[in-house]
Amino acid sequence: MRQQSTATFLIYLTLALLLAVALWLRWQFIAAVQLYPDEFVTLLAIDRIGQTGLPLMPSGLFYEHGLLYSYLAALAAQFGSLREAARLVSLLCGAATFLLIFRVGRGWFSPAAGLLAAAGLAIAPAAIEWSGRARMYALLQLLVLLSLWLAYAGITHKKRGQVWLALLAYLGATLAHFGAVALAPPLLLAVVALLWLGDDSSSPRLRRLLAYWPEAVALALILATAFVIKRAGQPKGIDELQATAAGTLTGIGQVLQIYSDLSFNPLAGWQAIAPFYLSLPALIFALFGLLALGLAAKKSGRWPIPRGPVLFLGFILAATTLEMILFVSPDRRDDKYLFMLLPALLLLGAAGLGWLLERSTPRREAATAAVAVILAVLIVAAGWPAAQRLLANTGDDYDAAFAFVRQHWQPGDTIFTGTPAAAMYYLGRNDFYGVQRRGGYDYRLLTVAGRPVDRWLASPAVRTEADLHRVLAEDHVWLVLERWGLQREYYDLPFQQQLLAQTEPVFEAQGMFVLRAKPNPQPIAPEPQQPATANFADQIELLGYTVEPGQGAPGQPLRITLYWRALAPPPADYTVFVHLRQPGGGNVAQADHRPLGNIFPTSLWPVGETIRETSELALPPELQPGDYELWAGLYRLNTLERLPVQADSSGENAVRLGQIAVR
Repeated sequence: MRQQSTATFLIYLTLALLLAVALWLRWQFIAAVQLYPDEFVTLLAIDRIGQTGLPLMPSGLFYEHGLLYSYLAALAAQFGSLREAARLVSLLCGAATFLLIFRVGRGWFSPAAGLLAAAGLAIAPAAIEWSGRARMYALLQLLVLLSLWLAYAGITHKKRGQVWLALLAYLGATLAHFGAVALAPPLLLAVVALLWLGDDSSSPRLRRLLAYWPEAVALALILATAFVIKRAGQPKGIDELQATAAGTLTGIGQVLQIYSDLSFNPLAGWQAIAPFYLSLPALIFALFGLLALGLAAKKSGRWPIPRGPVLFLGFILAATTLEMILFVSPDRRDDKYLFMLLPALLLLGAAGLGWLLERSTPRREAATAAVAVILAVLIVAAGWPAAQRLLANTGDDYDAAFAFVRQHWQPGDTIFTGTPAAAMYYLGRNDFYGVQRRGGYDYRLLTVAGRPVDRWLASPAVRTEADLHRVLAEDHVWLVLERWGLQREYYDLPFQQQLLAQTEPVFEAQGMFVLRAKPNPQPIAPEPQQPATANFADQIELLGYTVEPGQGAPGQPLRITLYWRALAPPPADYTVFVHLRQPGGGNVAQADHRPLGNIFPTSLWPVGETIRETSELALPPELQPGDYELWAGLYRLNTLERLPVQADSSGENAVRLGQIAVR
């Protein structure tokens, strides 16, 4: 009895300490890490629920994604600020999952196993993040774990009430995230196996299965509801759902077509979801989970492991993983969508670890508990560096970028972003949606009155270079763009370069750029007016140049557009120099700058693509009319060392482009 009391004390004391660590890490995340784009959309939906009772976006879109979470957060927002209330809901869901995983592990395996599973959840970076984000994943995880626990208990203990509670929890999971529908086939097959292979010999197997027909009908209705709600949200920008029986059936088929895809490349599918299993601490639990499955496959042994829950968890994980690899559309093959099953993986691994503890300390409960505490500490220690990296990556500084715009806003100004919901959150408006690249971001668009708009605010989408120039020329435009979006995600290179040529950067925060449209912005010529050929150290090639206007005038600026191409990945961020010289030597004007500034430096230039960038030469008012020579080159700013020019005839690693007349 004394050993049992000591063991219980050690387990629950450590559990309390782990809970404190888990809450501290998640609170640190909430306090330190910025919102990211999807959170702004969720906050907008929550705000709309508070205003209208429905998540109807200003565009008219019904935002079904995370429906249950949005309503819970809207309720919480009645008692605090929108941002903190929404993230607090996730924190509470994460804390509830922590307690539930211990309860399930203790009941299915042992208190030590429950403690180890809780330790893994406390330190898992994905669990820390989603328990601190204004998103629905922590709620989804909680409801999925609850569904699995209740379903297994209801079937094995022959308690139909628990099966109905499992269905209710699963309904909540599908309303929290549509990804929960992927759990339905594995869970249904697992339940059928439990009924078929159960030890109840009082009735035939088929009769036992058929006795659960009401629950099967309920599951079918839950799935149909999930599909209809998802279709109402117009996934991938498809047309509004027609509120008829035929329209509903067609809509269900459309959703199935969008989110399912038969893959004949299982290796690519595995690579997409592998981080779920291979990152710490999940890898530790995956390895011991395999041990647990191997032990459960044996029907006897000196220290038998509970076979039922181990095989149940193993089947759920394996079947859902195969489903993700083989039958889910490529854009949904992501370890993020397996996050809902992280507790199942932790419990399975904890079963294997718990078996080892029982084997090493037979009939000594205090010793088992002490070793479990040590293992829990080691698990936290193993995952601590990854957790600290997560907290150190505070994200793009939307707060500072939009605060700058708000501080300098003038009547008549407009806003152009790639994240309209963020602009709405900070400024209460978004005027232009700037995601031009087709393909990966088309799902963010709707067609309204025959023109593309963003799906949340109905901001006009700017997708052509002509539209970009018109917007920048006619409107007093602020542009707030993420570094990753501006550098590589949102725009084709010609569009990006037109944008940068017609704007000027005015503020940079962590990961964010604020730009302002230039007065009387002018587009750049897509091709050079004058050819030029120069090879800089087999790294960068100069293709040509354009001078605007074609003839200079004293006191007036000249815009020089240079056309470059990377021959190999440039190893450094070079500086361009452009000199206007007298025929006999001596500069009369010069411009030194990083091509495309800090936004798209040479180290980011893709090999083989044309890079268009501009320099502005300020001609002195006293400059005498005549013909002047235009020279250009590249150098390292920190050493002033010029990049060598092959076959250089100047003796200074510079390229003579041609003559410019000044009149």
